[in-house]
Amino acid sequence: MKLLYKENPRTIALYSDTHSLLLRQQKKSSKVSVEIATNNQVTRENGYRALIKREVFGCLGLIHVDHQVFVSIITGAALNIANPLNYETVDKIFAVDFISLASDEWDFVNFDTNGVPVPVAGAEEDSVDYPRAPHPCHDLKKLLSNGSFYFSNDFDLTSLLQNRGISNTKLFEGAGVSKPRRPAVEHYRREYMWNSFLMEELIQFKSNLDPYAQEAVDDNRFLTTVIRGFAKTIPLNSSQDSLTIISKQSWRRAGTRFNVRGIDDDGHVANFVETEFIYFHPSQSSIFSFTQIRGSVPTFWEQDSSLMNPKITLTRSLEATQPIFNKHFKEICENYGVCHIVNLLSMTKPAEVAVSNRYKELYKHAERKEEISYTEFDFHSETKPSSGGFAGATKILPLLHSSQEQFGWFVYDIEQEEVVTRQDGIFRTNCLDCLDRTNLIQQVLCQNVLDHILKNQSASYGNSYRDRYAMEDIIVRHNSLWADNGDAISQIYTGTNALKSSFSRSGKMNIAGALSDVTKSVSRMYQNTFVDGKKQYTMDLLLGKEARSRYVKIFDPINDYVNEQLKNQSNVFTTWNDITVFVGTYNLNALEPDSDQIDLTSWLFPPENMESEFPDIFAIGLQELIELNAGSILNADGSKPLKWAKVLNEQLNSQKEQYLLLRTESIASMSLFLFVKKSQVHNVTQVAGSSKKTGLGGITANKGACAVRFEFGSTSFAMITSHLAAGTTAVVERFNDYSTIMQGLTFTRGYTIKDHDHVLWFGDLNYRIALPNEHCRSLIESGAFDELLALDQLNDEITQKGAFHGFKEGAIKFYPTYKFDKGTSEYDSSEKQRVPSWTDRILHMTAKDKQNLKLLNYNSVMDIVLSDHKPVYATYNSKVEFIDKDKKMKMAKSLYDGYKTEHPISSDNLLDLSATTSVSSRETESTNGTDFTSDTLSDMHLLDIKKDHSPPSVSPRKPVNNGLRRVPPPPSSRRSVTTDMTTGKATLPRKLPPNPYSNDTTNSLTAPPPPPPARKINSGSLAIPTPAVVNPPIGFSSAPLIPSRSNSATPNRAMSPTMSPGKVLPPAKTMSPQLSPMVPSKPTTLTATKIKHEDAKSESDLTHDDKPKASAPSPPPRRVGASVTPDLPKSISDWKPLVPK
Repeated sequence: MKLLYKENPRTIALYSDTHSLLLRQQKKSSKVSVEIATNNQVTRENGYRALIKREVFGCLGLIHVDHQVFVSIITGAALNIANPLNYETVDKIFAVDFISLASDEWDFVNFDTNGVPVPVAGAEEDSVDYPRAPHPCHDLKKLLSNGSFYFSNDFDLTSLLQNRGISNTKLFEGAGVSKPRRPAVEHYRREYMWNSFLMEELIQFKSNLDPYAQEAVDDNRFLTTVIRGFAKTIPLNSSQDSLTIISKQSWRRAGTRFNVRGIDDDGHVANFVETEFIYFHPSQSSIFSFTQIRGSVPTFWEQDSSLMNPKITLTRSLEATQPIFNKHFKEICENYGVCHIVNLLSMTKPAEVAVSNRYKELYKHAERKEEISYTEFDFHSETKPSSGGFAGATKILPLLHSSQEQFGWFVYDIEQEEVVTRQDGIFRTNCLDCLDRTNLIQQVLCQNVLDHILKNQSASYGNSYRDRYAMEDIIVRHNSLWADNGDAISQIYTGTNALKSSFSRSGKMNIAGALSDVTKSVSRMYQNTFVDGKKQYTMDLLLGKEARSRYVKIFDPINDYVNEQLKNQSNVFTTWNDITVFVGTYNLNALEPDSDQIDLTSWLFPPENMESEFPDIFAIGLQELIELNAGSILNADGSKPLKWAKVLNEQLNSQKEQYLLLRTESIASMSLFLFVKKSQVHNVTQVAGSSKKTGLGGITANKGACAVRFEFGSTSFAMITSHLAAGTTAVVERFNDYSTIMQGLTFTRGYTIKDHDHVLWFGDLNYRIALPNEHCRSLIESGAFDELLALDQLNDEITQKGAFHGFKEGAIKFYPTYKFDKGTSEYDSSEKQRVPSWTDRILHMTAKDKQNLKLLNYNSVMDIVLSDHKPVYATYNSKVEFIDKDKKMKMAKSLYDGYKTEHPISSDNLLDLSATTSVSSRETESTNGTDFTSDTLSDMHLLDIKKDHSPPSVSPRKPVNNGLRRVPPPPSSRRSVTTDMTTGKATLPRKLPPNPYSNDTTNSLTAPPPPPPARKINSGSLAIPTPAVVNPPIGFSSAPLIPSRSNSATPNRAMSPTMSPGKVLPPAKTMSPQLSPMVPSKPTTLTATKIKHEDAKSESDLTHDDKPKASAPSPPPRRVGASVTPDLPKSISDWKPLVPK
């Protein structure tokens, strides 16, 4: 593929085999016109020139950066990094470029390591006209070129081997014999497509094309999908035997170590990685694969990035976390079958113990508990030097033996063209970071599987010297491969290689390895402190999670019409609900949280709210949790927020309604608590917290702010509680504190305070009344509040467009809330005689297009005398928006189809099929080419309408048998539980993973591909030798492991009799949803041989076009008389020296 450009109008062309993809940004618009043209239209005569002379390996999509649209292309790749099978290749990206569609200022420019343009060699600096600022996409280029991204142009890299199936035709042909057709991008697993955000609109554009145009897009590899993780193949011998590991990290909750932890509201966890080990073993006519997953503990927890002993905080209550936990494991069970949790957290470290205990509590109340098993293994304790070191990791195998026996692994018999068994369960392993400990345990589990495979493949069951030597050599390579995998995943999450990798490679830990781990730990601390913040922003930008990210819109008149109609008829799929929000602020003056002596119900449930329903949301801000002195701040009691959360939780739930704590955000001196009515928790999503210190220039936490953001339906809220600088004359300092918070307080994904529909700011703002003490008190006694408010510093600031400009406040009809003698309602009688003031305030700000927040009441409670302040509250009514996405999609489709029905127009086509025989067989009718008519492209108004054309005549398309084989789907119900006869306990239920390319309505834009045709007889020279019949893998016998539904490869030699050479596997059947799961039994009655029709030609006499067509899905007739392996002439590579037994 080449990259070309045209100056006027500026057009970028991806020039591929038969067609070109033309991209052009519209003037005065950020929309992009996309066209598909035949290559004979993209010529030098038409103004196209080479923009990059290097080969282009693929297009990653379009992205908005700095008010420009860029197309991302792969310009450097290391090819054939991995080959899971002999016809599948994986390539690694090492160079990416971003080309502007609107400007040529970055064309033909070289860049230094910081992305700053440098002069071309031999040119004087002053005479060179090039931009002096860094390239806007430099950080994105740096991220995508760091060696952690992979792609494939011939198979679906996001899939598992047992799901995408194995093509015997391709196995026998080998790589490069025939050009492979890549699966449609629409069927890839979106959670592993790291360029999903860049590709979204192009995929939608492709889905609107007719099938022939879609085929041209696929055949020319215009849309390239990338994964992030690791891929590598290690060859074992000259017979093409190899070991491969492919790890894919999910982008759903992607991020760096201390920025992204735990789970989010959609059930996605940090550092979720799917790792597949593939043993390609053609010398023994077999293929094996074993899959495991890892992911952060699925609860809401965070860890600060302090250098020493980072503190772990559980940010959501158990009750509020449970539904999200259930959602996470529902997705795992649906994707992989039953799940066995392997928790490696410490049982002695307090921080890890808290997270581990929460994990156990969530597991106990899980909805799918019968499909989940849980095992704790204190890795650090079990691998202490006194316990044998890291070799003690193998102690976990007996704990997991039963599940590993039931899950099995995927096995394919090449000679018989049959899937012997599928893996029907998954191990989900975690430690704190899901890196070092996790990688070693996953390696141990995988090595155990490989041991069983190798022993069952050897004649002596691994007891002879030769077999032991061969096995040891393979295990060494296997361990090296896992060490590389651990380093790669660790680099992504922490910026350093994995710890314990020295042991992973060699099986022993020496001084050099220990010193290397110390160096990596120090490097991780540096990365966490100085580098990860910028990396997180870049990742969010790439994934479309940054607050201001938006899709690049592709020019499409039909979509514009549909969007306009959806906007006009939004009431059809949009509903508005009223919710009540209670906001409270209270300066506690270091009050100790004692639930027996503290009664806050008169503040939380004031009389004026008792006639209406209980609030849906409570946002409570507490200031001065501790004494504001140096000693208290430096040695702050981190348990204070937890204790106050308990007090508030008890008192809020003392009424008729139940409330759940969704988020606590704290710094040393203050906390913000978000409680939501239990019946409304499912409507609250995207909860995130942030804080900002302003004391001593941002160093100390005696002053500052805590904030929580969330979305209720589709309406966003930001809650901020703050404690600003004290003192009557410190107005400027308070303005500086406010400005620091407004500009410096950001949430995850780059959200700022002003990015929300509604902002509620409350706390001890410390604004005073600018009057002498005696005068002020006399006005208070006389109730002259208007005169007092005229001299209130906060009102003056808002009027003068200073601090809190744009915020609004309700009418103040309560007494000043500061300062009182503690335990009374008498204003300060100490020597300082502080001037009474309204220091405790509640303000609100609403977006211009969301004027639907109404203040119901604003008051203080004078009867509570626990502090020198009085608590203040405000109640709001807000209309929140709910969008029925399914109804909206149906309506959009109806509008789209209606538009096409009402406007049946034809036009000149952008896509000329005459240039390629892969799409159409018709001949060119003129020098310019005759375009075919595409209804979709016509309706998009991307074509100039000149005259009507008749549809093109396309030659009949012959069915292609690509040899792809898939296993039948599992039965709908898998919830029966068997009993382990040895223990008497219920064993882990078995559930097959989902059918390959299952109907995923959320991720697929088109229908999934049809089932593959029935298998046909293969002939000709084999790309791999055909060995003699060998012993079957362990556990693959006719006796099921679990009565009537076992199909796993299991580590149980006693149940693995030797296969008789006279028996062959039954023929594969066409996939049908009614079929039972495949089991490894081989009844004599099903024994059959190859089909041989009397009237069929011999395959050696058939041309490519004359080969037998795919058979109908009816069962094939009984086969007789054919041998298992065709007699083929032997090549020189087939001969082997005789070895004495």
